[in-house]
Amino acid sequence: MITLIQCLPFPPQAIVWGLLMANGFLIALMLALAKAATAQGVPAITYAFWQTLIAGLILLLCSANFRALFEQRLTIYFFISGLTGIAIPNVIAFYLVTKLGAGFTGIMYALPPIFTFLIATTIGLERLSWTKLAGLSVAVSACAWIVLQRHTEMGQSNLLWFALGLLIPAALSVGNVYRSVAWPDQAKPMTLAAGTLLASAIVLGLLARLTETPLASGGFGSAFLTVILIQGLLTALTYYCAFELQKRSNPVFYSQLGAVAAVFGLIIGVVWFNERYSLGIWLGALTVIVGLRMSNRTSRGKG
Repeated sequence: MITLIQCLPFPPQAIVWGLLMANGFLIALMLALAKAATAQGVPAITYAFWQTLIAGLILLLCSANFRALFEQRLTIYFFISGLTGIAIPNVIAFYLVTKLGAGFTGIMYALPPIFTFLIATTIGLERLSWTKLAGLSVAVSACAWIVLQRHTEMGQSNLLWFALGLLIPAALSVGNVYRSVAWPDQAKPMTLAAGTLLASAIVLGLLARLTETPLASGGFGSAFLTVILIQGLLTALTYYCAFELQKRSNPVFYSQLGAVAAVFGLIIGVVWFNERYSLGIWLGALTVIVGLRMSNRTSRGKG
């Protein structure tokens, strides 16, 4: 797919923005599928394990680079990237999506930009830009507003669920910066995506064993197999595109992927699950978009 895009007469920046939009939609769709499965009693760890294992195997077969999995310089990258970018945020997200809804959980993916920006500027990876900082602050403040509004609407919700949700952007921010700083020389995005997904599956498998969570059960139902296969295909496409986006942009631009996913998540929550959001939440989502637009007025990235 990336090769096809490169053949089209699109400027590099248009390709980067296209990848950002496509990735955001796919992440929101993955959360929606996860909600449909976990609502039927499938444990979040189990779902995340099969999702990453299937996706990793698909990309590994497509890359045909089996030896790369055993290169020490890549193995370390795979596990750190898989833990921060997939295992931790996905397990939490798949658990919370049945508690707080697909729309709200998607909002958690919108929070990493400001933290990624602060980390990147601190280590000298990104130049300090007050315009960008102001835009990202507006976007994150809008996300905080949405969280408060959602909590008000769901008065019975446990505050610990909302606190747990903050671990999603924290892990993603660390992963965003790490993947760019530690990007292995001459490594292809598909190989890195495959290794990261498989490393995440190993971590999730060990976690499932430690917590005595079943990875397979007849109680999951036959529909689970269909959903997880679709999820695996979607995840493979999502992370292949994500690593292409990471290669072509910088950590701060890449981190805005979550905000796009959050907006799509609200839309999917309404269309698919009949979730209802107040005018305040929709205004908050619009403010997120405005803030990110502000932050990119001085952003050029690599693309």
